[in-house]
Amino acid sequence: MKKIILAISAFIIAVAASPQQPKTPGIMKEGKTGYFQNTIMKDIRAVDESALPAKTEKRFQADLSGMTCPNKISFYQKEWHLPPVSQGNSNTCWCFSTTSFFESEVNRLTGQEIKLSEMYTVYWEYVERAKRFVSERGNSAFSEGSEANAVIRDFKKYGIVPKEVYTGMNPAVNSIHMKRCSKNSSIIWIM
Repeated sequence: MKKIILAISAFIIAVAASPQQPKTPGIMKEGKTGYFQNTIMKDIRAVDESALPAKTEKRFQADLSGMTCPNKISFYQKEWHLPPVSQGNSNTCWCFSTTSFFESEVNRLTGQEIKLSEMYTVYWEYVERAKRFVSERGNSAFSEGSEANAVIRDFKKYGIVPKEVYTGMNPAVNSIHMKRCSKNSSIIWIM
């Protein structure tokens, strides 16, 4: 019994004596609604709600004022990337983020700056899901969202095109561009 009490006491003393990291104090801040609420959700809100004044919300924020953190961009190595693109409420972040990665990789490997079409990949992903849904007679998931590996799989099967060729906005216009693109063979194939 003495050994157990001695072991527990030693453990408590060791834990108490170990160096503790300083706790970062948190604060609640009031602020106006931001980009997500005022830009992305704008299309979802009812028309009469747009006449209401902007709401303020309380958010939890870490107070880092007493800490020394790298806070200058010059401390970091910059890598090329295109400006971030909002996926809105399309639930296609999986494709936007992975496509952005490939755009940066194309630039790193070739020096070319190219904007690829996220919606081209999303279109083919949903075509593949529809095929699977029918072949499995409704026993597979057919919902929004996916993962980064779907982008690579669709690139291998259907290729990828620049955004100006397929924006995903107007099917009639995009089909004409796709026909021209296939005739000029400017589709980028990734194997």
